[in-house]
Amino acid sequence: MNILAGAGFAAVAAGLLYVFVDQKPADVYDMPVDQAYGLLTSVDFGESKGDVMRTSTGNGSNKVTWRTRGSHVGRACDLALAPFEGDAARTHVTVTCQGGGAGEGAAAGMAHNMHRDNVIERLDARLTGRAFDSARVGSTASRWPSDGVDGSYGTAVSKAIEMDREVREMQAESRKPRSAEEIQDAQMDAFYAGG
Repeated sequence: MNILAGAGFAAVAAGLLYVFVDQKPADVYDMPVDQAYGLLTSVDFGESKGDVMRTSTGNGSNKVTWRTRGSHVGRACDLALAPFEGDAARTHVTVTCQGGGAGEGAAAGMAHNMHRDNVIERLDARLTGRAFDSARVGSTASRWPSDGVDGSYGTAVSKAIEMDREVREMQAESRKPRSAEEIQDAQMDAFYAGG
């Protein structure tokens, strides 16, 4: 009976400890802003692949910008650093990204979120002192608040359908018979243009 009472007490104590232990959001780190800033401006992005270049710049105090540039992509992610709710020993990080890649089209939101998730894993690894792990990208970023970009499959499909409808309308418009006057105007324009 004493064993059961002891186990019950331990379970209650563990539950209370869990409830009352200081739980911080995933985008808060146990270091002051200046330390986080120094770590994020000196990040090692690893070896470049193809023509893609990655750089890190800062404003000198509380904002770091990570850029990815290549012949078909241009993205910039701003990492804004601030003390967490008045606690100067902790840093709250907000990540906002802009830009995109050629050919993303209807999947632009999905591509945005995949890139932002990668940035979150890289900064989390840097600020917690561990190696970047591409296998952890989804699990790390899933604990962070969204930046409001809808990267869902459903949105990508509906955008693709809308783009397809617009292309079909343009094609149909281009196949419409034109009046003799429109044809003559087009011929005159081509003549004067040297064609």
